[in-house]
Amino acid sequence: MSQGGKRHVSRSSTSRGFSVGFTSISSGELSTLTTCNCEIAVLPLELLIQLQGNYFEKTENELKIQNHFGGYNVFCEKSVVLDGKQYELENIMERFIVIKSHKDYKDFRENLLTKPLILFTKAWRMKTVLLNCENNGKTFAIIVNTRHPVIRYEIENGLNNIISSVWGESYDLQFDFVETIKEFFAKTGYDTNGKGLSFSFRFKADAFFDLSYMLGFSSKKVPVSGKVLNLFSSIEEKKNKVKMFLEKISEPYIKRTSVSDRRMSSLSTGSVDDDVFSGSPSTTHPRASLVGPGPFPAIYE
Repeated sequence: MSQGGKRHVSRSSTSRGFSVGFTSISSGELSTLTTCNCEIAVLPLELLIQLQGNYFEKTENELKIQNHFGGYNVFCEKSVVLDGKQYELENIMERFIVIKSHKDYKDFRENLLTKPLILFTKAWRMKTVLLNCENNGKTFAIIVNTRHPVIRYEIENGLNNIISSVWGESYDLQFDFVETIKEFFAKTGYDTNGKGLSFSFRFKADAFFDLSYMLGFSSKKVPVSGKVLNLFSSIEEKKNKVKMFLEKISEPYIKRTSVSDRRMSSLSTGSVDDDVFSGSPSTTHPRASLVGPGPFPAIYE
């Protein structure tokens, strides 16, 4: 207890220099939470499919992603295990992409920053990991709100820094969410090997001989951290709140201005586009959702 009776609560820190909190729909925060306050959210894949069947069409052996009008950019492998069964995935973005022109880079960057992205990973209860029962793991969807100013800044900063720091024309850039999601699962009694929690791209220039790239000097990994929201619940009332929240975050982005190739956009400096976020401007400060962690119950089966 410090002087004046004020109590200081310790929070876990990340490499970006400020705290990361964890919240749950059980804390009651979701009832007032707008999408602009959500940086990263986690829920079981089967619940996501159940609540957003218009974007995730499951057939007997396939899971088709519908994202032509709204929806998500799904970065994953070509198949996923759901309820013990393997499904082939259609209309996804591979976790490693090769880009060969500045026009393709601009399109990739703009698409990345105007639609939330999803990663898939498996997690197991820690007791089953100790018993070597990892095959009983559950597949989770990690939703990254790239429209949120904090997440947007981290991604834009990584994109801009690699351009200014590489020695040659070609480069590799990876965005990594492993540490943030591992910390989230650890607080819920789960563990994960981190597989699927990153995506990367290679910009391959036309240069005939790029010594810096050949020697491995033109590659970089960007750890992305953020406040994680637990969206899992088996209670119908809370599932309805989650459904409304997901419908809002997956709404189509209304484009106002194009994203510059090499300059930071206005959103990365903290301004808010009403077409991107819901809620009043007073609730959309880049650090507003980092004021402190709420109650964080375990993920229930």
